[in-house]
Amino acid sequence: MKQRKVFSYGGVFEKLMSAITFAEEGEHEKAKEILKGRKTVLLALSDKMFDRNAFKYALNVSKRIEASLEILYVSEPGKGKENLNDFRAEVEKVGFRFSLVLKEGCMKKAILDYTNKRNEIVFVVAGSETELEIGCEGEKALPDLWKGLKCPLVIVSKGEAPPS
Repeated sequence: MKQRKVFSYGGVFEKLMSAITFAEEGEHEKAKEILKGRKTVLLALSDKMFDRNAFKYALNVSKRIEASLEILYVSEPGKGKENLNDFRAEVEKVGFRFSLVLKEGCMKKAILDYTNKRNEIVFVVAGSETELEIGCEGEKALPDLWKGLKCPLVIVSKGEAPPS
C-alpha cells in the first residue's frame, strides 16, 4: 500500500480563524499580533501583590525585544478584584499597549494553563515565589505540573513582593 504525504499548514488556518474572530470583536491589535506571529511576554500578577519591579522589568524587556505584553491578573476564588482599577490606571499611565487576562484560582495553574495554549509566549515574569503560591492551597501535584512549563520563568524579586 502506497502512503501519501499529508501537507501540513502548521496551524496557519487556526491562526487565521483566531485573527478573524478577534477582528470581528473589535480587537484589531490582537488580530494583527496573531497574524504577525509576534513574541509575547507574560506578566503574572495577583490581586494580593503588585510588584512594580516585576511590572517595570516585563515592560522594559517587552520594548527591548519588540514583544507584546500580556498581563495575567489572578485573584483568589470568590474574592473581588479590589486592586484592578488602581493597577489599570498605573499601567495606562505608561502608555504601552497590553492585553489583560483575568483569572481566578491558583496562580501556578493559571500560568500553566495559559502558556500551554499560547506558543508565542517567550517567557513569564512574576514578582516573587510567594506570589506564585497564591490561591494554590489544597492543589495537589503542582510541583510535577510546574516542570511542564514550556517557557522560562523569571522571578524578579526574592521573598515577599513589596507592598502596593
